[in-house]
Amino acid sequence: MARIPLVDPDDEGVDPRAKAAMEQTGMSIHPNVYRAIANHPGALDAFSAFGKAVYFENSITAAERELAYLTASVVNDCHY
Repeated sequence: MARIPLVDPDDEGVDPRAKAAMEQTGMSIHPNVYRAIANHPGALDAFSAFGKAVYFENSITAAERELAYLTASVVNDCHY
């Protein structure tokens, strides 16, 4: 069970700002990290903007990006 409530954009009582922020991510299924951060819609907006800059608005290739992910996984002893 999550310690932080997870926002479901389909719930009737959800904050409209949170729903709008989650819709702006462009994902049909929202990872739990997004659902948790949506408790503070302003933080979700900032997190989404950061993610777009890191993943899409840069000059590195997909192969270079994957190499960075794999390097970080090895350095941090992450197995997935």
